Amino acid sequence: MEHKRVVVVGGGIVGCSILYHLAKAGWTDVLLLERSELTSGSTWHAAGNLFALTRPSNAQRLQMYTIRLYLQLEKEIGHSIGFHRTGGLHLAASENEVITLANNRARARRNGVDADWIDFQAAADLAPILDTRNLKRILWEPEKGSVDPSLATNGFATAAKAMGATIHRHSSVIATEQLGDGGWLVRTSSGEITCDVLVNAAGLWAREVGALAGIYLPLMPVEHHYLVTDEIPELAGLNRRIPVITESEAGYYSRQEGLGLLLGAYENKCRHWAVDGTPSDFGHELLPNDLGRMEQNFTVACDRMPALGRSGVKSVINGPMIFSPDLGPLIGPHPALRNYYCAVGVMTGFNQGGGIGKTLAEWIIDGEPEWDVNFWDVARFGSWAGKRFTFERTKYYYENRQERPFPHLENMSGRPVRTFPAYDLQKALGAVFGLNNGWEQPLWFARPGEEARDVYGYSRQNWFETVAAEARNVRENAGVFEISTFAKYRVCGRNVEAWLRRILAGRIPRESGRMSLSPMLSPAGKIIGDFTVTRTVEGYLMLGAGTMQGQHMRWFAVNSDVDVSVENLSDQWFGLMIAGPKARAVLERLVWRTDVSNSAFPFLSMRRLELKCVPEAHVFRVSFSGELGYEIYGPMCYQRPLYEAILREGDELGLRPAGSRALNALRIEKAYLSWNSELSPDYTVADVGLDWTVDWKRSDFIGHDAALSQRDLQRSEVLCTLSVDVSEMDCSGGEPVFLNNRYAGYVSSGAFGSSVGRSLALAFLKTDCADAEDYTVEINGVLRPARPLKRPAFDPEGTRNRT
Repeated sequence: MEHKRVVVVGGGIVGCSILYHLAKAGWTDVLLLERSELTSGSTWHAAGNLFALTRPSNAQRLQMYTIRLYLQLEKEIGHSIGFHRTGGLHLAASENEVITLANNRARARRNGVDADWIDFQAAADLAPILDTRNLKRILWEPEKGSVDPSLATNGFATAAKAMGATIHRHSSVIATEQLGDGGWLVRTSSGEITCDVLVNAAGLWAREVGALAGIYLPLMPVEHHYLVTDEIPELAGLNRRIPVITESEAGYYSRQEGLGLLLGAYENKCRHWAVDGTPSDFGHELLPNDLGRMEQNFTVACDRMPALGRSGVKSVINGPMIFSPDLGPLIGPHPALRNYYCAVGVMTGFNQGGGIGKTLAEWIIDGEPEWDVNFWDVARFGSWAGKRFTFERTKYYYENRQERPFPHLENMSGRPVRTFPAYDLQKALGAVFGLNNGWEQPLWFARPGEEARDVYGYSRQNWFETVAAEARNVRENAGVFEISTFAKYRVCGRNVEAWLRRILAGRIPRESGRMSLSPMLSPAGKIIGDFTVTRTVEGYLMLGAGTMQGQHMRWFAVNSDVDVSVENLSDQWFGLMIAGPKARAVLERLVWRTDVSNSAFPFLSMRRLELKCVPEAHVFRVSFSGELGYEIYGPMCYQRPLYEAILREGDELGLRPAGSRALNALRIEKAYLSWNSELSPDYTVADVGLDWTVDWKRSDFIGHDAALSQRDLQRSEVLCTLSVDVSEMDCSGGEPVFLNNRYAGYVSSGAFGSSVGRSLALAFLKTDCADAEDYTVEINGVLRPARPLKRPAFDPEGTRNRT
C-alpha cells in the first residue's frame, strides 16, 4: 500500500498552496488528492481579487505574503499566472466611511502597508471611468490587484510537482480512518493510501470530508454573483489596466477584465446553497442567475462609473462560496483528532491562500506557525456553533458586508446560543450581552431610564457614562462580575506534578490552597496560554482564557500523559467575581461560620467554602480588577441562587452588577495584560514583561531553551501605558503611535479610566522610541497627544488587592 508523509484533500488554490509550501520546505513525499480537475468547486469561478487592507494585523500580514508570493511563483515556473498589481481605489461617499478608511489606513502602518489618500483628479487620471462628484474622499492602496484563478492554482501545482510532490486527479476520497499509530488510512476511488498527516482542504466539500473522519465543521455555502461587461471604449483607449475600484458601503467591487469590467456584489439578500450537503457530482457548473439581487449595488456602481451603465453584459457568474460563522477560515489541527489539519472556509482564497499554505506547512513541520493565527484557528468554534447558528451568521455577514467595524461591535444574529442560569436575572437588571465562546456575557448594565442596547459610532457610545459609573463603583464599593466564561480545568493523576512542570513555565504550587500565575509556552518560547494554577487536595485547578479552550485542550492532548487526566469543567462550573474595597464584607455575609480575614485568607490563595446556596465553592483570592477580590467557582446549578444572594447581601454595602467593559477599563488602569490583546503567540514572556512568572530555576518545561535565549536579548518593542489626551473617543486597539511623525508602535488595547479621569492605552512601542516624553496616537484619522506613564495609572504599588 502506498504511504505518504502528508495527504492533502482538495485541488483548489488552498490545497495546491499547502502542497507547494510543504515541498518548498523539503517535504516532497506528499500527495494531493483531487476528486475532479484542479480548480473544481469555488476556485475556478472566483474573481481573483487581491488586497492587503484588512484586520486583524496578522491577517493582513498573511495577505501581503500571498500577494508578494505570486511574483516569486511566476519566476519559479517561468510563465505568467495572470498577476496584475494595479493598485486600488477605496471610495468613501460618507463621513463615516472616511473614518472607516482612515482607521484601516492607520492600522496598516504596523505592517508597512503604504495606503494613503489621493485627490480626485489623481484618481480620475488613474481610472478615467470614475465619476468623483458625490464622493468625500478616496484611499489609494498600492497592493491591490488580481490574479487569474486557474493559472495561479496550476502554478502552485506545477511548482510543487517540480519539487517532487505528487498530484492524483480524479481520485475521490471515499473514507478516512485513524490508525493506531496516529496516522491515517485514506480510501479513494483509485485505491488506498496511508499517511502520517491528513489535511482537509476540500473547499465546498469540506463538510463531507470532515464527516468521513467523524467531525462537524461549521460551514455553510452561499451564492455569489459577479458579471463581466462587454468592451468599454474608455478602457480600450488606454495602454494600461485601471486600478481595482471598491466601495464597501455600497457592497460592490470592480476590476478590469480584458477591455471590460468585472463587477461583483454582496447583495442585500443572502441565498444559501446546498445547506444539507454539497452534491458529490458538482464541479464546474454555475448556479442560475438572479441579477435582480444585484440591482441596488449595480445602481450605485453605475453612478460611480457611468460607462458601466452604458455597457452590455458579456457574462454572469453565480457560483457558491463556503463560509464559517465569522467568515474567517478554519485552519490548523482539529482539536478532536490526531494529525488531522483543516484549511477550509477560505472566503478569499486567492488573497489568503499563499499565507494559509505557509501557515499549514509550518504547523505540520515545526509544530507551530510563525505568526499567531488564533483568529482563524479551527479550534475557536466548539460544538455550540451548530447549523442554525452557522446559517444565521453567514446570512448576516453576507448581507451586511458593508457594516462598519465600529469599536465594540456585537452581532446579534443566531443568538442566544448558550445562556448561564442567571441570564434572565441579569437581563431583568438591564444587562446588554456580548457573545463569548457561544455564551451570553453581560457587557454592561443599563440604568433605569436607559435603553438596554448598544448604539454604535466612532465616538464614545451610549454606554460610556454607565460603564464609567460601574467601574467607579467597583473602586469605591464593590461589583459582581459574570466570569463563567473563563476556562476551568481539573488536572489529577499519579504524575500530575511532573506533567504540569513540563506543560507550564511558572512555579507549580505544592501546598494545597496556594496559587501561582504561569504562562504556557510553545517549543519556540512563544506564549500559548496564561493560567492561574492552584493546588487542591485531589490535584490542581487551572484557570485561563475561555476563548482558548479548544487550543488548550488540543495542546494538553498532544502532550498527554497516561497517568494524568485533564477534565474541562468550563461548561459545568459557573464563575462569579466579587471585587472592590467592600468585597470581603460581602463575602463575610455569604460564608457559613468562616474567617475570611486577610490573615486567614491571604492574596493568591484558594479555600473551599460553604456559601449561601452553595454547599461547597472554590473561592480564589484574586482579582483582574486590581481590587480586593474573590473569584467563586462551583457547579453551574448554583450560579443563579448565588448571584441573587450576592446582590441581596451586597446591596446595602453598595455592591452593584458590572459588566466586562468595566472590567476591561479596570484592568487597563492597572496595566494588566489580556489574552489576544497583549498576550498571544506573537510574543514571548520577555516581550511582555512576564519574566517574573517563569520558574527559571528549572529547565524541564516546554520552551525553556528558547525562552532562556530570548530573555536577555534586546527587545524590539516595549509594552507601556499611555495617557491619551482625548475627550470624545478612546483607543480600542490597533491604533498607530507616532513619535515626531514617525511610526513608533501600536495600541494593543484601550479604555477610559474613570478612576483616574484619563483615557488610557496599553501600547507596544519600538525600543528606539520608548524613552520619549510625548507621542501622538491616531484615532479616527486624527492625531491625539499622548504621554507615557512609568507605572500603572491606578494603585501603582498594588496594595489594594492585597489588603
